[in-house]
Amino acid sequence: LRTLLESGVCKLKQLCLYGNNYIGNEGMGVLSNGLIGIGSSLKCLYLSDNSIGNEGLSSLVDALQTCTCLETLHLSRNDFSSAAAGLGSLSSLLQRYEMNLKHLNLSNCRINDEGLRALSQGAANHCEEIDLD
Repeated sequence: LRTLLESGVCKLKQLCLYGNNYIGNEGMGVLSNGLIGIGSSLKCLYLSDNSIGNEGLSSLVDALQTCTCLETLHLSRNDFSSAAAGLGSLSSLLQRYEMNLKHLNLSNCRINDEGLRALSQGAANHCEEIDLD
């Protein structure tokens, strides 16, 4: 998958890897390199229930800078209880004018108050729908 994504010939609009529970932080770093290769064609990314934490979220945010057409991002059921830095990076990314994210799902991510504060400005002002249940 990484090789295909990094090739630059792949123009995926949707990538669904939810429920794998195997990606983790290390795998997210590898996947993020591939996401840079598909850049602006990606509209929907589903990474729910994949044991992604702060380090993996930070890698993802770095990769999403090239995914300016991304409209839907599902990260539910990952543990972001210690991910204030990653959530802050996500908030900063969402505030960039070229980002087009409409739907953000962070339900069941165990986000603490510090993480919510880090996320709040970018997500609240730049997403149409945010799921934190």
